[in-house]
Amino acid sequence: MKNLSAFLLIFLFSMPLIAGTSNNSSATASATSAISAALAGEATPGEVTPEEVTPEEAAAGEAAPEASAPGASAPRSNYTPDNLTDRLDSIMDLFHTHNNFNGAVLVAQNGEVVFAEGYGYANMEHGIPNSPEMNYRIASISKQFTALLILQKVAEGKMSLDSTINTYIPDYPSPQGEVITIHHLLTHTSGMPHYAGIPDFFPRFGRQLFEHRDFVELFWDLELMSEPGEEYSYSSFGYYLLGYILEEVSGKTFDALLDEQILQPLGMHDTGIEDHRQIVNNRAHGYDMVLDGFLRAEFRDLSTALATGDMYASPLDMVKWDQALRDYTLLDKEYQDLKFEPELDGYGYGWRIGHMKISENDSLYYHEHTGGTNGFTSIGTRLPEDGYYILVFCNTRPGEIRPIREQIVNALYDKPIEFERSVPIAAARILEEEGLQQSMDFLKELADAGNDTEDELTLNHIAQIGRDLMLLDRNREAADFYALATRLFPDSPRAQMLLGDAWYAAGEKENAVTAYARALLLDPSHNATLRRLQRVAD
Repeated sequence: MKNLSAFLLIFLFSMPLIAGTSNNSSATASATSAISAALAGEATPGEVTPEEVTPEEAAAGEAAPEASAPGASAPRSNYTPDNLTDRLDSIMDLFHTHNNFNGAVLVAQNGEVVFAEGYGYANMEHGIPNSPEMNYRIASISKQFTALLILQKVAEGKMSLDSTINTYIPDYPSPQGEVITIHHLLTHTSGMPHYAGIPDFFPRFGRQLFEHRDFVELFWDLELMSEPGEEYSYSSFGYYLLGYILEEVSGKTFDALLDEQILQPLGMHDTGIEDHRQIVNNRAHGYDMVLDGFLRAEFRDLSTALATGDMYASPLDMVKWDQALRDYTLLDKEYQDLKFEPELDGYGYGWRIGHMKISENDSLYYHEHTGGTNGFTSIGTRLPEDGYYILVFCNTRPGEIRPIREQIVNALYDKPIEFERSVPIAAARILEEEGLQQSMDFLKELADAGNDTEDELTLNHIAQIGRDLMLLDRNREAADFYALATRLFPDSPRAQMLLGDAWYAAGEKENAVTAYARALLLDPSHNATLRRLQRVAD
């Protein structure tokens, strides 16, 4: 578009006349200035918006459950095993039937499995059902294994938590190598960035096979986001580096070290490092949930996830891991307990630690970690005071792992079950079975009902529907949904930006620019929109 800048300026100055108001001249001026900066390639300060976060980052971001101070002892479940099984199965039937949960769920107490079931398919092409025996990628749950391997080396006197990176990698760049310690890496307080520290990380590097040293050099001189020890900032690069350091210290591959120090001693024969070239019995395949169906997940070479998210495991095998932690099988108490000492933001060594609120006056002490990678989401929660271990392994993205874990806890402690159906899936089913207008009418009815309905509509609901339609190249339908979003959420720059994205994907550049300009009228510093305008200008 040759005259993009002129088009935008004319559009913005016409907006007060279109709106019939005279009090938005300052917004117009700010937006005009922002657009000029964007077209000139200048950076504009502002916060990163949610839609810029990749699925991998979002899943690994470790949002913590609502925390509270320790309360009185929780009322313990009075359910018999049969009653508990019935209740948990009813909960999972809701999530599977209405929200397309696909995966396996397990609950154990003191090493004894009290519930274990699979839902949906581990391989949809061949109709192979999910089960607790299937092997799933566990993504960032891998970090807890890495942390224990580090502590084993500390106990052996071969590593120190206070040593800096350059103790083990002498040529690591300064100042990073001189100021970041092993403790910082374990607790995500190193200041190192996450994947977003490398622009377009997954499209550029996610499919490549890397030697571990080469991958470390890809991120080792990235600018720190904060001084080490000052802030919590989740970084998978930090745990990758821990894996590489373990290889340097031991003289063994991480795979061999994991097998020798943890998997073989515990008899975990259905757990290991994922390698797409190897034959793995009972391997579940990963899928992306799109509208009311599924697509095969994009490939990722897990040489990019050493020690940070490259493991697979079966739910039944993971019970052995939990038992080993309770019995201090692999490490003396003095060292293992360091894993569960919460640092900044409640993160210890490979675990998040805290208290989850289950009533006004009661809470449960927990250890927990989530994981997410292409086609898989997972959560593992320990409730040490009562010996419970809860696993939700899902071979789809997105996957409702945390809501399921929450309702399992409610069932264990005789609390009301609070199921929420997926609004995007409900709308997608209406779209595919009845049509576009009927689906949008459904969303409008939810918006009109507001807080009077259990299914309160949010912009994220519509954003998910539009995203799925665009994945299927149904861009004009996506534009219809996003246009509805701009009417239902008139003060949201993100809604306008999403509409612009759909028009751009449909080849309607002028409509896209109009939507982007409206977004900037609402927020002249909306960086995500400014970057999109640069893309259109180029």
